[in-house]
Amino acid sequence: MKKFRFQFETLEKVRRTREGEALRLLSEAQAKVIHANEHKQALIRGMSLAMDRRAGLGGSATSPLDFMLESDFISGQKIRIVQAEVAIQRSKRAVEKALRNYLHAKRQTRVIEMIREKRFAEYKLERAKHLQKEMDDVSTMRNRLRQLRKESA
Repeated sequence: MKKFRFQFETLEKVRRTREGEALRLLSEAQAKVIHANEHKQALIRGMSLAMDRRAGLGGSATSPLDFMLESDFISGQKIRIVQAEVAIQRSKRAVEKALRNYLHAKRQTRVIEMIREKRFAEYKLERAKHLQKEMDDVSTMRNRLRQLRKESA
């Protein structure tokens, strides 16, 4: 009997490749979310330091220009933080889209895997029947041989 060969093997390889690519894109999208969150946290730390510096300016005699520079920097940081939040939201939407694509690719791969499993189970059953038939044929041949020996003896 022939060795098992899956009819849709090339399709299975293509779908596995697509699933791997979708998984890679998902991980890249997740990395972008992490990077965007880290960037936002760095902006918040920078703003906090600037606020501390501005609060310290009142303790000694400084020019109003220094105070204005720190206030402008803080205002700019607030704008950059809002922009970072928008970037985080955009990145999260990209992760959701990549996750949907990955799950779709995973389902497509699973369909092919289920077909493969079904066909392999059919192959094993067919093979078992074939082996049983061969064993029955051998047994029948032995019995005939024994009968012929008895008759000739």
